Amino acid sequence: MKRYTGFTLAEVLITLGIIGVVAAMTIPSLVGKYKEKQRITQVKKAYSVLSQAFLMAKNEYGSPENWGIKDSDTGETDDNGNPVYDYANSSVIVRNIFAKYIKNTGSRPHTFRKYVSLDGRNYNTSSGTPTLGTTNSDSLLYLADGTILFFGWMNEGCIGNTSCGDIYVFLPERDAQLGVSEFNFYLSPEGVKPYGHQNHYYKFKDYCDITNASGKDSTVQGRGCTAWVLVNENMDYLHCKGLDWDKKTSCK
Repeated sequence: MKRYTGFTLAEVLITLGIIGVVAAMTIPSLVGKYKEKQRITQVKKAYSVLSQAFLMAKNEYGSPENWGIKDSDTGETDDNGNPVYDYANSSVIVRNIFAKYIKNTGSRPHTFRKYVSLDGRNYNTSSGTPTLGTTNSDSLLYLADGTILFFGWMNEGCIGNTSCGDIYVFLPERDAQLGVSEFNFYLSPEGVKPYGHQNHYYKFKDYCDITNASGKDSTVQGRGCTAWVLVNENMDYLHCKGLDWDKKTSCK
């Protein structure tokens, strides 16, 4: 007579329980990594679109200092001491030039649940808005994947690698967070450049530090992450300390 062997019900339940615990521990990490990869892809795509559009615009209109850009700094400050810019003219001029070479998928206001710095502090300035596409719709372009390009303040007389003005890339997420779902670029006569490159004022070490060891204001803390994401293709600054352009470019 053959004797059959197998698992008892208790053994099966214990095994399933172990699998459940392991899954509960690993799935959130895997989901988080997938989300980061998705963000990186979106930022790289936005950068590519902007860079190609710039080359075509420069070929047709010449260098940005010849685009009719006027200084949009009003010389005034808000209640927090931040400069107030008039976006009504120059940002729209630049946006319309780029729009000739970027397919705009429409106009659909996007309201963020919150707007915060890299370390989670509120972006506490009246010049920052949690809603895009209402009062500033003339300064926006929408990509097919939902990414929003916001053309901000502009500065006349820019030369070389100096900034002619800011271009903000907002990923279509519920929260706008610097260095996570909002990434900063600037327009220059040499092209569209990412914030946080090695020669930039907003250095990665100080402006992409989730611990904010340098004590940066919430309106700028996280702006130095963009170049890191493009070059190193990771967002490991969210997970470990001591990252460095020359010595340590990932947590591993």
